[in-house]
Amino acid sequence: MVKVGGGTLRFDAAQNPLSRAEAEAYLVHEDGFLRVPVLVVGDLIVRGYTEEIYREALGASREGGAPP
Repeated sequence: MVKVGGGTLRFDAAQNPLSRAEAEAYLVHEDGFLRVPVLVVGDLIVRGYTEEIYREALGASREGGAPP
């Protein structure tokens, strides 16, 4: 999941995997620094923050599944 402005982008690596370059475009600034915050829970990566996104990501990790 990636928070972009007022919206959220979701990617499912099983159905539509991102290339390394695509993933880096969402996670790294042009100057080479990591965009923050980044939450990593198992194989789930979340960039950006809203309480709703973190609740969903952390809830899915406790339940053993990926968020929808």
